[in-house]
Amino acid sequence: MLNVKKNKQILLCILVFLVFQLVYGVAKRINLVNAEYQLTQHIENRIAKDLNRLPLPDPNKSSAGNDLAVANYITALNEKLMHHPLLPKVLAIQSNNYDVGSNRKVITHQFSTPTQVVRFAFSLKKMGLFDYFSWLALIASIGFYFLVNYRYDLKLTKNNLVVESIDEERARLVIDLEQKLLINSRTHTSVPLANKPLCFYTALIEYCMAQPDVLLNQNKELPDELVSLANKYFYRLTELGHTIRKRPNFSNSLEKTLSEIRAALDEILLDDIELKDMLYPPKAHGEGSRSKLHHYGLRNVDTDQIEIIGK
Repeated sequence: MLNVKKNKQILLCILVFLVFQLVYGVAKRINLVNAEYQLTQHIENRIAKDLNRLPLPDPNKSSAGNDLAVANYITALNEKLMHHPLLPKVLAIQSNNYDVGSNRKVITHQFSTPTQVVRFAFSLKKMGLFDYFSWLALIASIGFYFLVNYRYDLKLTKNNLVVESIDEERARLVIDLEQKLLINSRTHTSVPLANKPLCFYTALIEYCMAQPDVLLNQNKELPDELVSLANKYFYRLTELGHTIRKRPNFSNSLEKTLSEIRAALDEILLDDIELKDMLYPPKAHGEGSRSKLHHYGLRNVDTDQIEIIGK
C-alpha cells in the first residue's frame, strides 16, 4: 500500500515538472521571438543612421562601393553587439557572400530608403532542446515531492497516534479506510479486508447505529439506505486510490460477504468477547436457519467503541 502511495506521489511530481517545463518553454520561445525582432530593428536602425558614410554598392548609381570599408564597419558593429545574450553577428550588408557556422541561425532582412533598398544578414546562436530546459522547474517539482511526502508521513503518523491513544483498557474497533484494515485498538492487531466486505461492513455499522431496531433478513432485499451507504464507502475507497474496479453489487453473495467479515473479526477480536458480540453479524443456527427468523443486523452498537479513519 505504501508503494502505491509513493508511486502516485512520484507520478504527481513528474506531472508538476512537465507543466512547469511546458510553461517555461513556451514563455522562453515567445521571449526569443520578441528578442529576435527587437535585435533586427536595432541593427536596421543602426545601419540606417550610418548609411550616409557607408560606401555600399548602388546599382542605380553604378557604384561598386568599398568592400573593405563595409567589412571594417561590420567588424565595429559586431563589437558593439558582442554582449547581447543571443550572440548576434552581422554577416553582410548588400551582399550574399558570407559564411555561417553549423551551430548558427541566419536571419535576413531588408528595409527601404528614398534612394535604395538595403539588405543585411546576421546570425544568432542556434537554440537546442537543452536551452529550453528549466532547472527551476526541476527543483520546484523535487521540492513539491518532498512536501507531498512530508504531508503524507505526517498524516500517517497522526493516524498512528490516534490509534495508539485509544483507551487500552477498553478495546475499540478501528476501521482504517486508508489502509483497508480492521484494527483492534487494545492489541493493535489488524487484518486486511477486501473492498466489498469492507464497504458493506462499514455501511452496516453506520446503518445499524442510525436504526438500532431494524430487522435485516437475508431472504429480503437490502434496504436502499444500506446499499447507498455501501456505495458511498466504495466511492470513498476510489477517492483514496484503492480501486478502479467496477462498483460491486452488494446484494449478490451476501452470505459470502458476511462470512469474510466474521472471519476478520474472529481474527482480531478473539479475546474481546464483549466487543465481538456487539459488532459480529449473527450467524444462522439450527433448523430453518435461513428462514425469515434469521437476522444479521447489529444491536446496541456503542459509538464510543468504533473509529473510522479516512471517512
